[in-house]
Amino acid sequence: MPQPDQHDNISKARMLLATRRFLKLDEWLLSQMRGWQNQGDGHSDYGLLMHPATLFTGTESPPLNPLEILSDWVQQCPQSYHAHTLLGMVWHENAWIIRQPQEGEDVADHQWLGAQLCCDYAVLSFLHAIELHPRPTHALRHMMNLSGGFGEPYWLKALFAGEVPKPLHEKFSIQGSEIWQAGVAHIHALGFEPATHWPQVLPDALQQTRKNDEEALDYWLRMAMSVRHADVGTLESYLLFHSAFWGGSDAQQMQIIDSPLCAEFSEEERNQFRANAMCDALSGDIADRESPQALELQSRLAGLLAQPLSPETRIRLLDLAGICIAYWQDDDQAGLAVYDDLFAVSPQAMPGHDAQMFISRAVLANGHQEGLPVLTQLLTRGLSQANDPVLVAFAATALQSGLYGLPARPELCSGLMEHAWSLILQAGDEQPVKDLVTLAHDMAINDDLDAAHFLMTEMARHGSAIHCYELYFFYRNGWHQDVPEQYHNDSNAMDCVLSAARSGMVPAMFTCANALREGLGGEPDYEQAMHWYQRAMDAGHLSAAYFRASCALDKGSDAEKRQAAEVWLPEILHNAQHPDRAEAAYTLGMAWLTGTGVKKNRYTADKYMEFVLELNPESDAAKQVHEELSGSLRARMNLWQDKRKAEREDPVAAYRSVQTAEPETSLEDVPQSDNK
Repeated sequence: MPQPDQHDNISKARMLLATRRFLKLDEWLLSQMRGWQNQGDGHSDYGLLMHPATLFTGTESPPLNPLEILSDWVQQCPQSYHAHTLLGMVWHENAWIIRQPQEGEDVADHQWLGAQLCCDYAVLSFLHAIELHPRPTHALRHMMNLSGGFGEPYWLKALFAGEVPKPLHEKFSIQGSEIWQAGVAHIHALGFEPATHWPQVLPDALQQTRKNDEEALDYWLRMAMSVRHADVGTLESYLLFHSAFWGGSDAQQMQIIDSPLCAEFSEEERNQFRANAMCDALSGDIADRESPQALELQSRLAGLLAQPLSPETRIRLLDLAGICIAYWQDDDQAGLAVYDDLFAVSPQAMPGHDAQMFISRAVLANGHQEGLPVLTQLLTRGLSQANDPVLVAFAATALQSGLYGLPARPELCSGLMEHAWSLILQAGDEQPVKDLVTLAHDMAINDDLDAAHFLMTEMARHGSAIHCYELYFFYRNGWHQDVPEQYHNDSNAMDCVLSAARSGMVPAMFTCANALREGLGGEPDYEQAMHWYQRAMDAGHLSAAYFRASCALDKGSDAEKRQAAEVWLPEILHNAQHPDRAEAAYTLGMAWLTGTGVKKNRYTADKYMEFVLELNPESDAAKQVHEELSGSLRARMNLWQDKRKAEREDPVAAYRSVQTAEPETSLEDVPQSDNK
């Protein structure tokens, strides 16, 4: 539990930093460090204070620039251990930020280079810090973290090898290269030039301390533990680099925990390490049911839960374990029992998002009604804490009709739904509204259709486009469950899909266009249907292009019919990846057969039907038309007559070549003859 004066200490550190009273801050941190370093003060805030996330996440406006203020601190107090250590940590954080991959892409070379340039500055700062204090635990620990994540810079390896490292431009031929320019741009954006010259010797504290062939991670761990024995934070970081994420495994972590390396830690601390390793195992890929790994994990989990653990650790373990246990034992009720144990840990204990959704699915969708008390506890605590929009809205729905173990309190529902919506807006994330759609489906599977309708209606009323879209299908009885007749209402359905379309939901735009074309809840509206088809197309909905063309052929003016037949449908046929290519070919063939938008020609129509059958040999409609056009002598005579009138002998040749085009062959790919 946080100590009463913890917030005061954090506020004091931030205030001294913001007002640049660096000498006072350094003296105060040194006084805080003594008890922590000697491990005699079990409630020291020093470890918390020595982190940029603590010092630079206050309410200052404008926010402090960590690199700027720490560089100023180093300049004013060049002998400050804390200034150099914190500066190195901030440079290390910037390296991680730069190397974050773009969505769906690998980390680019220039990102690695930019990150490495940050690491150079980080290592320089840590080496200065190591020179300035006899027991520089944080500097050594973060050298271990940096070497585990990025590796040691070449120049530091050279120093450990007893060599004088070459300057950057002499070591690598990088000047003027595009990757160098792009990599340097990352550090320029931070307001710095890259470091290019290095120390000539190691700090005295590191001289002759490294064993031959000792891995960097192991070396920096050994050095950190030599100045602060049994340092929990250091070993936790070390174990993390042996987790599955870093190419290790939970078994590898367990081997380290049970080795002499951890002999100086208490059993309570080792159990904490074991719990962290177990959480890694439970949060990764779940072991196959009945596999030796699954059986071993269950045995280890049971043994660990039998040990005295902190409430936070026990909750974290149970949160991850419930879904795994349900899978391994092929029994949702076994998973629900785990979450019942979680609730028993403390009155404030709550499972995470995945566990919450599992509880709903197990009780409502999978019919494990014996687990209803677990769902009731979840909703009750969701109401008491009222910080999770999904649980607040779920509980409000239950209170509306007195479901899932909650009393009927409809007078509370409106305020709760308002609160849930405000939490969704604050989060700025679509996941809560998607989760509430899933819960509505779970309720419907449990035959609570009135509750599902209430939840979707309330969310739609507050502006949720996805719930408006769901209600469109609900009112049309096109939902995943049969909907009672009293809810069938085409007018309501049209209002809902139009609202969702206006909110910018692309599938709703397409569905809205189809509904307007159909005349759902009123008369067909061709102009508005075409408007929404165009909106959907502009937003990237491929099928909208085909349906717009077919709508124009069906109800458009003569000019629009010609445009559909001569431009819109051919554009689709020229796209080999279009999902409606076969349908477009069939529709264009029927246009030639009926003379809609083009001059009627049965030969051209039959060629399109043949093309449809090339694209989709199972098309019964195309087979039937082709048979009618060519299945008799009289029909073939008609084709021969129309062939003489056709503009092209093979009207689909251009589209067929799109489908079968081969990649261009280079000269290197062509077998060369010996005879020139």
